[in-house]
Formats: sequence, structure tokens, C-alpha cells
Amino acid sequence: MTHARNTQVPLSPRNLRRRSVAIAKRSPALLIVVGVVMLLFGVAGRATDGVGAVFGLGVSARSLGVGGARAAFADDASASTLNPASLGWVKQMGVGSLYMEEFGGASYGSLAFAAPYVGLSTLFVDSGWISSGDSGFRFAAQGLTVSAAVPVGPVAGGLRWRFLRYGQPFEAHGWALDAGLLARFGPVKVGAILDAAVSAPMAFAAGSVENWIPNLCLGVALTLTPYPDVTWITTVDVEGVLHGPIGLRGGSEAWVGPLAARLGWDGDGPTFGLSVRVLGFEVDWSCAVRSDLGVSHRVSLEVLF
Repeated sequence: MTHARNTQVPLSPRNLRRRSVAIAKRSPALLIVVGVVMLLFGVAGRATDGVGAVFGLGVSARSLGVGGARAAFADDASASTLNPASLGWVKQMGVGSLYMEEFGGASYGSLAFAAPYVGLSTLFVDSGWISSGDSGFRFAAQGLTVSAAVPVGPVAGGLRWRFLRYGQPFEAHGWALDAGLLARFGPVKVGAILDAAVSAPMAFAAGSVENWIPNLCLGVALTLTPYPDVTWITTVDVEGVLHGPIGLRGGSEAWVGPLAARLGWDGDGPTFGLSVRVLGFEVDWSCAVRSDLGVSHRVSLEVLF
């Protein structure tokens, strides 16, 4: 078994998918493994393809249930991983976690903490070994985010610093600084996120670099409470405003007491979700449906205190 380490080239999730497909062409049995890699990065890729796409996988199955909407939707422990400005409206401390493993191979996990005005999160992703004959590769990465926000009247502004490290197949690291805005006008919230407003490219040991791609996301959310203990939220995001391709994602969430249901679209297919809140704990489940890769299930846990 030989690792392909003789030439270091930028290995973004886009290039990772291309390399996976190339290996699969030599071994049809590896199509399942390729599916794992594409599934891990498919949700993130549309919003922030290239460097930093792993951050798009997030920490909240709740957000994933409404298509991965992030600009105006977050108000929980996942706030720092979605729109950092939403930390200005967080009212209590919370911890959220998400873990998923696809086909017993590729895995992803994240842990986030949010309090009024500040947030912190970590993540890891590991594709597992993808081999074909005497060659193959493995993709492993770790990330860290630190966020802060300040509300001024109906508007909050926030900053998020993201650090990303590639562990395999080639070592590299880099960072990006994101900016966010979130405004509240009664039941309507309007948000904007500028990913990679300032950044240091991923620097590989051999000297090659891969730049972060700036991305502007705009979003709106409408919250209605028609009856006591009943809340409806509808949210829509527009991704790729700066460099394209333009993409739409969003969905609706309905809470009835401690139970919630969601329906959304993430740009590639429908998404669904359910939640239950009990004694300060919230368990969120979501699934994304792909015509080529089937259904992916995710479960996250949030603890409020």
C-alpha cells in the first residue's frame, strides 16, 4: 500500500472529489467510498466550495433540516458556526455537538459553545483510507472557530476567525476572517455573511498554496407565533453573490410546544428534520436526500444552561 505523497498539490474538497472519482474509475467497487467523500462535502460545497468547505457541514442538524440556511436562522449554540452576528441575540449559554459516520468509513464531528456575544467551535473530518490496488489516499482535517458579536439597537455585527489544518494526505494550514450582520425588524430578520473577507491561504509544506474563496451570503427569516406555544419560521438564503454560482437554500420550521418539524431545500435536494426539547436538552435530527447518494441522516445534541 503506497500513499501518493510525491507531489503536493492543493487538495480542496473539490479536488478531493475529482481524485476520488478518478480512483473509482479503476475500481467500480470503490464507488461506495467515493459516495462517502462526496456526501461529506456535498452539503458544504455549494456554499463554500474549495478551502473551508468543511466548515459548511456545521454543528446543527436543526439548520441542516431547513436546507442549511445560516444568514438569518441561527439563535442557538450553533450561532458561531452559521452567522457570527447572531451571537448578539443569544440569550443563554449552550453547547451543541454533531457527529456522523457514513458507511462505517468517513466521519465528521463538531462541538460548539455559544454565550451572549461570544462563541467557539471545533471540528474534524476523516474520509478513511480510500485505496485502489497499491495506491490510495486519506483526507483528514481539523478546524477551529472563534466568534464575537456586538448588538447596536436592532442591528448586530460579528466577526469569526476560522483556522483550518489539513493532516492528510498533505499537511497544510491557513485561516480566514469572516464578517456578519444581522438586523431585526419585528418578526423579520435580515442577515449577511461575508466569508473569507480577510484570509491567509492554505500553505503546504512543499511551498504551494491554496486561496480561500470569498463568498457573500444574504438571507431573510420570518418568525410568526399564531398561537401560544406555536412558532413558525421560514427562511431563505442566497449564496454565491460575489463569485457565483448563485444558489438558493432555505425552508420552514414549525414548533408546537417542545416538538418541531422542518422541511427545506439545500440546493441539491430536499431536507427534512425533527426536534424535541426537554429540560434544557434539545435533540435535532435531519436528513438530506440525494438522487445519486441516497439519504444522509444527522443527529445533533444541544444543552442549554
